[in-house]
Amino acid sequence: MGSIYSFLADRNEVMNGQLDNPVTITSNVQWAATAPLESMLTTPVSDRAVSLAIGDVDHATGAPINPVTITLTWQYPIFLTVASLCDTNLRQYAFWRMEAFSDAAMGDADLVATSVVDGVDANVVPGLTDPEEMPAGAPNQMRGDLDPRDLPLLPINIHCAVPQCPVVAIRWTLWGGAFRPDGTDDTGYRIGLAWAGDGLIFSRHVGKSGEGVKDNDEVIAGTGGSAWVEEGIAKRTVTIGREVADRKLRDALFKMALRSGKRRPLLYLPSIADPTDPASTADPAANFLYGGLFRRSADHSQTYISGRYTSTSAELEEFKE
Repeated sequence: MGSIYSFLADRNEVMNGQLDNPVTITSNVQWAATAPLESMLTTPVSDRAVSLAIGDVDHATGAPINPVTITLTWQYPIFLTVASLCDTNLRQYAFWRMEAFSDAAMGDADLVATSVVDGVDANVVPGLTDPEEMPAGAPNQMRGDLDPRDLPLLPINIHCAVPQCPVVAIRWTLWGGAFRPDGTDDTGYRIGLAWAGDGLIFSRHVGKSGEGVKDNDEVIAGTGGSAWVEEGIAKRTVTIGREVADRKLRDALFKMALRSGKRRPLLYLPSIADPTDPASTADPAANFLYGGLFRRSADHSQTYISGRYTSTSAELEEFKE
């Protein structure tokens, strides 16, 4: 049995009220009047913001051409450990960059920048398919992306986890293709929810006590032997192992469960770099497929016993509203 570091957050600073460190959102392009830029500041995620332009790519270098920028600015600093754009329509080969600054003018050097040393930016989604699973000549043969026919089945969430730092402004830069629900090219970016804030990193056991998914579909039998299926909301069970022996972490998880209730969305990422090992890295593919917005569906319990036996579990269901 092994362990892997996960991330859980319930406080989204972009949803702050006017009396609680409010955020200002701006962009360098126009957004649809019926789906304004401010839509990504609130849930439900189905009410998405839609831009009226997309950024292009210099295919020789990957450099952006007229990229779309989204800037979030707070009145006072926030603690940042994760920033996300949830339920987008960006294609897998599109690019993104996230920068965080300590001043609203963004004149100082950025505290966080997702571009690596050589200036290369991240694709929206890395290659996900095992080459051995693909027949020769498949449409995703070269990059190993998801089959284009399967891509619309999954929400595309961009997650950027960083060491905790106080920031006042975040700038997202997007460029590359987008798709419509039928798979054809779109002329704008659709973003369901922006997320920025702090959370908890914890060690989760994998193996027999690891994460499981239940689809909760209901099969209904009719007269004459007919049957149909009522689609259920998938539930994901996260088991946090004996490493949750520290009382502060147990208390923090318990208070997070109480704050979120069973209606507010939580952000869950199953793969985060080991905070004690600078050489370790997260698995972006795992966070794309199994991370994202959830809500709590099961009760939490908190028991003060020997740390050797202490564990907790959280049952989450996908946030579809």
